[in-house]
Amino acid sequence: MKKVCIIGAGVVGSSLARKLTHSGYEVAVIDYNSPKIEDLTSTLDIMGIDCDATEVKCLDKVKDFELFIVVTDSDERNIAIAAILKAFFKKEKIIIRVSKNAFAAPPIKELLGVEPVNILTEVITKIIDTIRFPFAMSVVRFEKGKLILLSYKVSSEDIFAGKQIKELQALRQLIPFTIAALERDGEVMVPKGDTIVYPGDVIFFVIKEEDVKMFQEHLLRNAEPVKLLFILGYSKFTNELLRRIVDLEGLKIKLVEKDLQKCEEIAGEFPEIDVLHGEVTDVDLLKSEGIDKAGLVVAITEDEEDNVLSCILAKKLGAKRAAALIAHTEYENIIESIGIDTPIVPRKLLASRVYTTLSSKSLLDVFELRDNLEIVEIEVPKEWDGKKIREIKCKECPLVLALKRGTSIHVVGGDDTVQEGDILICIREK
Repeated sequence: MKKVCIIGAGVVGSSLARKLTHSGYEVAVIDYNSPKIEDLTSTLDIMGIDCDATEVKCLDKVKDFELFIVVTDSDERNIAIAAILKAFFKKEKIIIRVSKNAFAAPPIKELLGVEPVNILTEVITKIIDTIRFPFAMSVVRFEKGKLILLSYKVSSEDIFAGKQIKELQALRQLIPFTIAALERDGEVMVPKGDTIVYPGDVIFFVIKEEDVKMFQEHLLRNAEPVKLLFILGYSKFTNELLRRIVDLEGLKIKLVEKDLQKCEEIAGEFPEIDVLHGEVTDVDLLKSEGIDKAGLVVAITEDEEDNVLSCILAKKLGAKRAAALIAHTEYENIIESIGIDTPIVPRKLLASRVYTTLSSKSLLDVFELRDNLEIVEIEVPKEWDGKKIREIKCKECPLVLALKRGTSIHVVGGDDTVQEGDILICIREK
C-alpha cells in the first residue's frame, strides 16, 4: 500500500502528509483551502488538490489511490466523504476522524464499513494511562494492547543507574521486560549488552500490562500512585473522563472551572468530586485546595495556551506532574523544557492508528521525531529453529522486543528459544 490520500490539510492532515511522504508513500492531499494546499506543495513532494471532497468530481482525481484518511474538522463532513468513497468508488480502506462517541459506535462502523478514530476516546485513554502509570513519561500500547512501551527517566536512586544492560538479566528473569531504546542528550540509540545506564537517561521498556505493577513496585523508585488529581478547566473531554475515572480506587478528584453553570452541572452529575468555581490561574484558590499535593494536573480545554500556562503554574505551586492538551508543534517542541511532563497531542494519537493500518510498525508514533529508529517484524526461518535468541545474529534484528507465536505474544530474553514460523518484533537503527 503506497498511495495514500489525505482529505483535510489542517494540523493533523499536514502532519500526516509530512510523515508519510518521508516514509516513502505517494501522498495526495485534498482541501478547498488554497493557501493550505500551496503551503504543503511548496515544501513536500505531494499531489495537492484544491477542491471540495464532498463532490464526486473532486474524488475522481484520486480514484486510483488505495488508502483514504479523512481528517477534516467536521464529523459529519468526514462521514459524508467516506460514504461517497464507498458508494461511487468502492474503496475499502478508509480511516475517518471523529470526535463524538456515537459516530465511532460499532453500528456506524459496520454501516459505513470504515475505520473511525475517535479523538475523544484516544485522548481519554491517554489521560487514564498517565494516571495508572504516573512514573512513565509516555505510554504506548501495541500489538492490540497486549504489550506496552513505557518511557522512564532514570534517577540516581534507581536500580538501573550505573549498571550495564547485561547486568539486568536477573531482574528480567523475575519480571520479563526489554529495554527497547535509550535516549541520552537528545540522541536515541538501540542499547547493547555493555551499554551503561546513567541518571538522566530516558529508557524505553517493553512489557506486558499484567507485569507493570510488579515492575513498578520492585524496580522503580519514582513510582508513587496518583492520589489527588486536579482537572483545570472544562471541555468536551471532561464528562467522558470523569465517567471513566470517578470510581478509581484511592483517587481524589478536584475540578476547577470558571463557568458557574458548568460547575453546577458537573457537581450534580458527579457528586463524588470536588467542583471549584474559579479561574484555573487563581493562585490563592489552587493553594488553598492543595495543588502542592496533586500527583497529576490535567488541562484539556480547547485553548492550548490556557492549558500550557495553567500547567506551568500548577507545577510551580508544587504539583508533581502535569499533562496538557496541545495541537501545534510550536508548543510541542518546547513542552518538556517548560515543565510539562505529558503532552497530549491529538494528531499523534491519530497518527499511531494510521501507521498501524499501513503496516506493522505500530510504535512509529513513539519515535516520530527519532528518524534513526524503526520497528520491524521478522519471521523465524527454518535455520533458526531451536536457537536461543542470543545465538541469532541478524543485522535486520539486532534487538528482539517480543515474540509472537500463534495468537500469543511474549516479552523475551536471550535464553528464550525460537521456533520456525515465530514472528520476532525487533527494533533497529536505520
